[in-house]
Amino acid sequence: MFTIRRAQLCDLSEIKELAAITVPQAFEGILTTEQIDYLEDLYYSQQALSAAFNTEQIFFIAHEGDTPVGYASVLQEGPDLFHMPKIYVLREKQHQGIGTALIDNITAHVKKVHPGPCTLELFVSNFNTSRGFYDKQGFAKVRERRVEFENGFNFIQDVLQRPL
Repeated sequence: MFTIRRAQLCDLSEIKELAAITVPQAFEGILTTEQIDYLEDLYYSQQALSAAFNTEQIFFIAHEGDTPVGYASVLQEGPDLFHMPKIYVLREKQHQGIGTALIDNITAHVKKVHPGPCTLELFVSNFNTSRGFYDKQGFAKVRERRVEFENGFNFIQDVLQRPL
């Protein structure tokens, strides 16, 4: 049985530890080890996670007993637009409803702060194996975007959206 709650600053170390496992799993075969390491440093260093918590990014963390098994985050990007930059579940815990429950928590949070019609979006590589999961959650591709990093590496992502 798992539980999901809004993450607090004290949960940063658990999110960082989960990211060290889930990010390489999510991008295996899509990005090189060097690129994955770069993304982990950019988005999951203690400094980057602290900065994310100090913005309006809201994190949720899933636990099975006392063990963290997944996390997700959301932030408002426009008057009627919310972005979900992070959603990861340990590979061995996938297909157990944790990802769906994380999205349900994100959706409930969004509807609480924005009761009117709005859109939830996320970015995903078109080679990512989680694509079918997002389709089942009601997300649809609306466009592509090119991501370019200062170290010269770049890739294409699909922008998926779901009306709320």
